[in-house]
Amino acid sequence: MNDQDNNSQGLSRRGLLRAGAYAVGAAALIGAASTGADAQTKKAAQKDAGYQDSPMSGKSCSSCRQFQAPGSCSVVEGAISPNGYCRLYAKKA
Repeated sequence: MNDQDNNSQGLSRRGLLRAGAYAVGAAALIGAASTGADAQTKKAAQKDAGYQDSPMSGKSCSSCRQFQAPGSCSVVEGAISPNGYCRLYAKKA
């Protein structure tokens, strides 16, 4: 079979591979877009983060980069005390 015979049958092998690559790429983009939105809104439960209302070894929420005054956190759900602490602590730069 030559190229002329393949073209008369519809899709060539190259065209089929190109269409498959576009389909895989589109599916990957759709999947990435949907999981990206979920990841931004999901926060850890206080219990899972080991949250406590008192500081630990000089580390407190008020000195953590995740803390959002006056009483919330970008990674832990619920009300957060500025004097609290959790395992997700990340010191402000």
